Amino acid sequence: MTLQGLPQRLCTLKFWKRSKLKGTNALKRSINATRVPIEQKESIRWLQNV
Repeated sequence: MTLQGLPQRLCTLKFWKRSKLKGTNALKRSINATRVPIEQKESIRWLQNV
């Protein structure tokens, strides 16, 4: 906040939660992570927040 009470920057928060998957370790072994589109990966959340 400035001395006049105006905000200097805007901030946004986005909350998310990981969904539990049965057999996650087996899934990791069967899927090549480099072939999965970024939209289907958890790392897309980093890009959405930038």
